[in-house]
Amino acid sequence: MLELLLLVCLIILVVLIWKPAKKAVLGALDARAEKIRSDLDEAQRLHEEAKALLAKYQRQLGEGEALAADIAAQAEVQRQRFEAKMRADFELAVKRRTDLALERIAQEEGRALQDVRGRAADLAIRATRRLLDEKVGAGEAQSLIRSAIDDVKRKLA
Repeated sequence: MLELLLLVCLIILVVLIWKPAKKAVLGALDARAEKIRSDLDEAQRLHEEAKALLAKYQRQLGEGEALAADIAAQAEVQRQRFEAKMRADFELAVKRRTDLALERIAQEEGRALQDVRGRAADLAIRATRRLLDEKVGAGEAQSLIRSAIDDVKRKLA
């Protein structure tokens, strides 16, 4: 009988404790379920934001790559233009220097020709003096020499 009494007391105790415990346990479980539901909603919202940001950054990356390609193409065009200009400037400088060198050569040729003519005239005068001294008298040689010098000067000028 004691066993039956203990069993009845246990059942009464369980029934008395069950009502308030049920509210507390179910309330805690409901609160936990609600927290999990809000966490899942927050995670879903963050996931959507992350996908939107990823799409935005991928779009910006594509735009950046296109811009970089445009800049590289423009740089190549400018490099080609600069190279062509530098080649033209170089060829012009070479032509100018060549023309200047040819002009200097022509000037030096003219000076050399003048020098040769001058020396030839001096040599002709000396040779004429010697011949005149040997073949003609000194007084007559002087007048012939003067007229020859004047004649040479006229021809050289």
